[in-house]
Formats: sequence, C-alpha cells, structure tokens
Amino acid sequence: MKKMEGIVYCLFISAVIQAQTQDCDVNTIMAIKGKWVSAPNNVVYPEKSFPSGQYNQLYTRLDKIAGFFQEACPSPAGIEATWYRSVRGSSLVKNGPVPYQFNSLYQGWYCNKNLHKMMLGSETGTWSFVYVNDFGWFMTDQNDKASLTISGADAWMLPRKTGEWQGVTLYESSASRNNHVILITHKNQLPYKPVSRYLFLQALKQKIETDRKMQLDVNQKTNVRTAAEEEAAKQRALDNIAKTNRPDKVEQRKADYLKNYKSDAQLKEENIQRSLKYFDDRLKPVDAELNNEKKEDLQLPAIIDNNYISNFKCCTTEEKGGRMMLQLNTEYFNLQLPRYMPQMIVLYWSCDKNGAAQQFKKEFEEKFPVKKLQDMIDK
Repeated sequence: MKKMEGIVYCLFISAVIQAQTQDCDVNTIMAIKGKWVSAPNNVVYPEKSFPSGQYNQLYTRLDKIAGFFQEACPSPAGIEATWYRSVRGSSLVKNGPVPYQFNSLYQGWYCNKNLHKMMLGSETGTWSFVYVNDFGWFMTDQNDKASLTISGADAWMLPRKTGEWQGVTLYESSASRNNHVILITHKNQLPYKPVSRYLFLQALKQKIETDRKMQLDVNQKTNVRTAAEEEAAKQRALDNIAKTNRPDKVEQRKADYLKNYKSDAQLKEENIQRSLKYFDDRLKPVDAELNNEKKEDLQLPAIIDNNYISNFKCCTTEEKGGRMMLQLNTEYFNLQLPRYMPQMIVLYWSCDKNGAAQQFKKEFEEKFPVKKLQDMIDK
C-alpha cells in the first residue's frame, strides 16, 4: 500500500513540475507587463563651477526625458525598466553648458529551468542613455580619441554612420556592439569640425619625426662595453666552445663564432640605422601625399582608416569604412544661454538579442518622440 502511495505521489509531483515547466516559456515571459522604477540620483565628479542649488533645473529636464521613454514604452513586455538621473563630468568648454544625463536599464524576466519558475535577470545588455551637453558614448576618449594632436589640440574619430532614423543620422558607437546613437544639435550646426587632410598629414609627420628623435636618443644612449671587457667576454665564449664541443669540431665552431661576432659598437650602430630606416620609410608616403595632393584636395576632410599610425594610407571614404578625424568646435556653444539648457543631446540605445529586448527595441524605435527631444535644444 505504501509503495502504491509513493508511486502516486511521484506521479503527482511530476505532473506539477510538468505544468510549471509548460507555464514557464517565452509566451509567459512576454505576457508580463513591466513597470518603470526610478533609482537614486548619481552625482559623480560634477562640473565644479556649476552650483548644486541649480540642479533642480537639470532634474526637471531629465524627468521630461524620462517621460518620453515612458510614452514610447509604457509597459515593456517581459522587462522591468529602471531609470535614474546623473550629473557628472566637466563642461566641454569653459563656462559652457553643464553635462548631465538620463540613464535607463532593462532587466528581462527569464525561465529558470532548474527551479521551474520565472525570475528577473540580474544582468542586462539592454540600456539607453541620453547625454545632455556631452558626447557620452557617441564619442569617447577611450575608443575614439586620435593618437595624435592637431595644432596642439586633441582630435577624435567620428563614429561610423549606419543609416537614418526619424530624419536624423544614425551612428554606431565604438564603445560597444549592437547599438545605435544619434546626435541632436541646434541651428543645423555641429559641435565638432573636420580636420583637413593637410593638417592631418602635417600632424602625422610631426608625430613620426618626434618618435624618430626619441628612439634615436634612446639608441644613442645605449651603453657599450670597453674594449677590454669585450675581449674578456669573447675569450670566455671561445673557452666555452672548447669545453662543450668535440675536439674535431672546436676549430670550426670557433671560426663560425668569430665570423659572426659583432662588437657592441657595431650592434649599436646597426640598431640606429635600422631604427632610422623604419621611421624614414613611414615618412616617405606622408611626404608624398603632401607633395602630390592638389591644394584643394588637401583642404578636404581627412577620412582615414583606424590603423593610420602603423599602416598609413591616405585617404579613404566613409563608404569604405573610413572615419573622419575631427576636433571640438568651441564656437558652437552659446555662452550667453543659462548653463543648464541643453545645447546638444546624444541618444544611445543598445539591446540584447532575446525576444523581450528585441520587442522593446522595436517599440522604442517606432514610438520614441525624437521631435520632442529636438525641441528641448536651447530651452
């Protein structure tokens, strides 16, 4: 009787588990209507010259942006949405607009096959940011900063264009994969300006010449042994050959050693000449471009490959994967406006490839009110 009860109990548990497993599927996940939750403000190394008493001006605008997201995706399916305000970083120009940002992350529900229940993921690759008065992930020092300076100032590489979205140019940030980013500006102006081919070539030439001089100085400072020290070392090597070779091979081994022997001074000079040739070979194509390009072509924007330092080729096109070198356009910023007003806005989003994240991406891209974001410029 007890055996029969045990069998019935096992069948009952098996049926429960099977029912739970059937309920724990993609359709169940997508049936969950997520909600929006706000997290505490994130204030880290903010612009020191901007008074914290005016942070309410920043927060009001960030709350407005949060409303745009909730308007587009009021109840994201299978996802819990968290957003928070952030004030961090220094102004791009002295006394210019202060940077601040809206941050949001989207944690997806998933089916835990072992526990047979729905659980909220602790990690996510689905994020969206709105950077105000800052480039954010549109263009970062870590991924996009050029390896040389132009006229003594920093330069960056423009992200690759991938298309158009709601009438705005769409880019892909170098900071991560599977992302989209747009730049919203005022008065059809840009907060950056292209670097001309001429300035790029001149800067690259200067960098190579500087590196050449530094390496030459290092090579020339290489210590060499005295003649007596070298002779003693040579004799020790010959004695070692005599000890470690068969008698009938000793003389031949010694002859081979002496034939290939080079003094420290000879090795030092060879290194110097090798180094000079390396840098001279890098300078030749740069000089050739400067001398052969038409004057009008030298004023065109420099669009170059990522490996322009190690394997110079000038120039290419954006269609072929090239990226425009640019610098900050300080004249873009209106210093007469209150510093809390948005003068440029970057919208970035990146999504996982699971069903809930892709559904959010679809809904976001179809319904997000970009026009309302554009209307915030200079207000």
